[in-house]
Amino acid sequence: MMLRLALLLALLSGPALACTLPEGLAALRVELLNLANAERAAQGVATLSPDPRLDEAAQTQACRMADRERLSHRGSWFAGLGRRLRRVDYPYAMAVENIGEGQISAPQIIQGWMDSPGHRQNMLARDAREAGFGVARAENGRLHWSMVAAAPRF
Repeated sequence: MMLRLALLLALLSGPALACTLPEGLAALRVELLNLANAERAAQGVATLSPDPRLDEAAQTQACRMADRERLSHRGSWFAGLGRRLRRVDYPYAMAVENIGEGQISAPQIIQGWMDSPGHRQNMLARDAREAGFGVARAENGRLHWSMVAAAPRF
């Protein structure tokens, strides 16, 4: 029985992804957070703090999108944001995700999200307290972006 369970879990976790990270990913994450917080502050919304678990969840999705060269909020076996957050042990009260493809800089993706009503709503989510970002380069050279903003459950 334990062997079957282990095999099932291995299958559900999905294949390992070959993910090409952009140079300076850590600095890029800082820039993304600063730009997101500037937009939030301009709208009178509390700033977000970085969380490495949210970075990991966002990076997983950016890598999946880059690997498939397409935008999607779903991962392997149709896993959504909730499953990604559980995998990184982030107990959340609320969570939102923005994704993008093709923008070439942090200011460009943040502006794109602010120009899109649904993405803007996520960027300015008043209940969000923490954020993480992921960026991956697809084989075709295009960047894939992901932002996860959330509030921890206490």
